[in-house]
Amino acid sequence: MSIERVVACLHQHRDRHLQQLRELCRIPSISAQPQHAADVRRAVEWTCRHCRALGLEAEVHETAGHPLVFAQYVADPAAPTYLVYGHLDVQPTSDRALWDADPFEPVVDGEWLVCRGAADDKGQVMVYLRAIEAWLEAAGTLPVNIKLLIEGEEEVGSVNLAPFLREHRELLACEAVLISDTGILADGVPTITYGTRGLCYMEVRLHGPAHDLHSGTHGGPVTNPANALARIIASLHDEHGRVNIDGFYDDVLEISQRERELSAAFPLDEQQYARDLGVPGFNGEQGYSVQELRSARPTLDVNGIYGGYTKEGASTIIPAMAGAKISMRLVPRQRGDDIAAKFKRAVEERCPRTVQCEIIEHAHAAAYMTPLDAPFIEPAREALRAAFGSEVAFIREGGSLPILPTFRDELGAECLLIGLASPSCNAHGPNERVRLPDLDRGAEAVARFFELVAK
Repeated sequence: MSIERVVACLHQHRDRHLQQLRELCRIPSISAQPQHAADVRRAVEWTCRHCRALGLEAEVHETAGHPLVFAQYVADPAAPTYLVYGHLDVQPTSDRALWDADPFEPVVDGEWLVCRGAADDKGQVMVYLRAIEAWLEAAGTLPVNIKLLIEGEEEVGSVNLAPFLREHRELLACEAVLISDTGILADGVPTITYGTRGLCYMEVRLHGPAHDLHSGTHGGPVTNPANALARIIASLHDEHGRVNIDGFYDDVLEISQRERELSAAFPLDEQQYARDLGVPGFNGEQGYSVQELRSARPTLDVNGIYGGYTKEGASTIIPAMAGAKISMRLVPRQRGDDIAAKFKRAVEERCPRTVQCEIIEHAHAAAYMTPLDAPFIEPAREALRAAFGSEVAFIREGGSLPILPTFRDELGAECLLIGLASPSCNAHGPNERVRLPDLDRGAEAVARFFELVAK
């Protein structure tokens, strides 16, 4: 059967697919707010019913938190099996005055669908269901076996995902995991994200006197915790922009020549990037491009500093305590527990003995990188190129997606990240939006991928 018949079905049903997406987006499935727990369940149940209507086996599974839906279609036990992951929960809307319309009343504005969840991640979930429907209508079956795991807790950390994977390894067994909860490099440019950074999040608190002191009476002999903290923070980078912690770079995976070649095909306009961010220029670790620094090299950043008097006017005190929250983005082969231990040792060694040092380890997550020679990479590239009519960008993301190493650890499966969200989608912010032509081409790419990877 010609793949063009499948693509024709996608085009034929585009308007109905858009209405189905709008129906799903109207459900205010905010997982972080208890008053919307029933709405998260409603979104999961809506998706379960939709999967069944398409001809898939589907059921709602309970977790210790919000439920999830698992669905599958077995075309041929001998065919390869792929697991689609997505999520139905959304971020809170924040100040509704910043929205041009009701966040849960989807509005079509030219090429854009504007509403909470359109880009993160309901639009992308529907992309896969659209491709599955088109195959079943055009051919009566799929060329591969498909499983779908669509959860309701991604926006609150997917705390129950790993236990579910662990408990249902056999049910979820697959060749690879397909995910589209990532972005594209530019509107209309198909993008495969093959790596994300990990995270190590720490907090440092220096305790000095039992209470705030008069800086005139006691300043001089008493160590000021804020002064001591400032010196410690300043010491965490050297003059070349490298993190100044013993052993920090010991396990870092260096950027390969192949990665640099892929990156060169879509060079970052650094001047425009600076203008977009409102900064006069860039610095950072020497010897690397801005694109490499923001995605493929480890970092250390102060996320917040607190302590002492910060309100209006003056209060000349020596604060009793000062603290800072510090995050480190990690790259493949760096381990969060190892970096946390090295960070703690470095801070304790540099802390004066005249204050007490408290270090809190909040969280850490592993970095992830899909092998560029994975067997599904070239079929994905060919499918995207055909659907978008453009060469495919390969990028690493600077943020963290802890679910990726979780899938590898629990299922032994690599992840294929096909980005579809626009750089201007404003996910998590007001007027979140998704570009409808990118969803349409994404559905076509997924349909083509199913055929190519079956071969």
